[in-house]
Amino acid sequence: MNYLLLDRIKDPRDVQALAIERLPELAAEIRSFLIESISRTGGHIGANLGVVELTIALHYVFGAQEQIIFDTGHQGYTHKLLTGRKELFASLNQPGGMSRFLDRRESSYDTIDASHAGTAISIASGLAQAHKLNGDDHCVVALVGDGALVEGMSLEGLNFATASDIPLLIVINDNGMAIPPNVGGISKLFSGKDSLKKSRYFFEGLGFQYYGVQDGHDLNALVNTFKQARRAVRQGAVVVHTKTEKGRGLDLAKKHPYKLHFSMPFDPKSGAGISPLPAGTTYGAVAGAKMHELMAKDKDMVILTPSTPYASFLDACFADYPERTIDVGMAEQHAIGMACGLALEGKKPFVCFQSTFMQRAFDQLIHDAAYMDLPITVMAVRSGFAGLDSSTHHGIYDFSYLKAIPNLEIFYPGSTRDLKDMIDFRLQNADHPMAILYPYEEVSAYDSLLVDSFTDLQNPQIVHKGKDGLILFPGNCVDTAVELQALLASAGQHYASANIRHLRPLPVDWLKEQMQQYYRIVVLEENILDGGLGSDVAALAADLELPVQILRSGIPTSFVPAGNKRELMEKTGIDALSIFHKMQERWGL
Repeated sequence: MNYLLLDRIKDPRDVQALAIERLPELAAEIRSFLIESISRTGGHIGANLGVVELTIALHYVFGAQEQIIFDTGHQGYTHKLLTGRKELFASLNQPGGMSRFLDRRESSYDTIDASHAGTAISIASGLAQAHKLNGDDHCVVALVGDGALVEGMSLEGLNFATASDIPLLIVINDNGMAIPPNVGGISKLFSGKDSLKKSRYFFEGLGFQYYGVQDGHDLNALVNTFKQARRAVRQGAVVVHTKTEKGRGLDLAKKHPYKLHFSMPFDPKSGAGISPLPAGTTYGAVAGAKMHELMAKDKDMVILTPSTPYASFLDACFADYPERTIDVGMAEQHAIGMACGLALEGKKPFVCFQSTFMQRAFDQLIHDAAYMDLPITVMAVRSGFAGLDSSTHHGIYDFSYLKAIPNLEIFYPGSTRDLKDMIDFRLQNADHPMAILYPYEEVSAYDSLLVDSFTDLQNPQIVHKGKDGLILFPGNCVDTAVELQALLASAGQHYASANIRHLRPLPVDWLKEQMQQYYRIVVLEENILDGGLGSDVAALAADLELPVQILRSGIPTSFVPAGNKRELMEKTGIDALSIFHKMQERWGL
């Protein structure tokens, strides 16, 4: 398709230069381009198809003059096109390519780095407050969608926004969806024939000026409403509430349970290749299948997830046990709090997170779960590198912050058998809170190696024997451990290796025995060095005053860019070859 209008757009001023009658033509070109481009690269297709007209209207009215903040950032593809980034789309989902989210390094029109939901209203409140203090007449626009309004931070921001007449415009992209369909009270407020009327009462009751747009794809209605809102915001915070359709223009999205929220590359006509997840059997799929199996055996088992069911492979659980499989919406803190309530009444809650979002519930893990020492089980998929989503999505801080929590056990399975057996064990024997961490990727090719040498779950697992030193590793580093052993063997060094499954509490007695046997120990981890497994092993050696040399291989404490696992391991120096070279430099192997 020829993109006659889109090819002329280099920044929002070019959008504003168009006659309003041309805007539907621009929307059609953008929608066609997004389908054509994202079907080749993969990306957040459904979320972005729903905000094409909404984003055009925002730039047409507010353009380059005002700051527009997107919550969540995966709604930003049309914004990227209208700010001159069309040529970058071919690099989406490529290492070093265009971000899936908003990124200040890409454009001055990206006010914030936006990749997690729920932050926009609070940040926009701060920006608007600053404008008010500076005495200028700029307003700030926060576009909130895909279920982000139910985030605790969003609700706190709503509560504050009318407190001091700040020039803030909150635009609600109401498509009835988070990743899956919305749930709860806000969903009820926004649904039904009188939803705009109910919403008006709600927001005006909070002190907002309110405008409703029934058809969020009607460019004339959107432009006219935003012009009114721009004038009104001088008197204080405004809400523009508009109904949109997630996945609009792509027939495949209509019957998809997540409206094709995200997909790997796919055929837009046949649907071949549609999947939001990596190919092959993943650890997430193994965990999901095991939980589904156990739900049939124990009616006290309850699964909760904060709006990430597909990442935890919970579709079968939702289908077969809907009363005991609960999506609480984008409400990570509530998920832990609710699990605590279930545990207090004798239920057996499993809370399924993507690791990157688990950090939002840090306070609840300390104050509610750990302080009361409740037997809740947190299933945290995507521990370690998270791929091409964003720097903020990596689960490389988990162990460092979780281990500071008293009473919280931390388990990292080395194999699929470890993972299934620990889930089974927790259902029957849980007496403390536990976090089970596991990666997003396909099951390791060395999975059978760890299964075949299976030992009891309470102790580390000796994988290989050797006389010259010891390699310690958690489950997501098994490939690195095997590769490192091979490199060492080629240099005449024969190292033992052991899978450390219980990260907290550490197997202190076992480690003491190994430190008395081996003079040189290498600790692998896909976690930051500060506060990681290597730090714990080194601290233990120092406390015991043992004459052992320890090489810690972890990620320098930093924010790591998006990228595939192999690339990021090499970039951060935790791949087998980099570790081997460090050993050579330190120990002269």
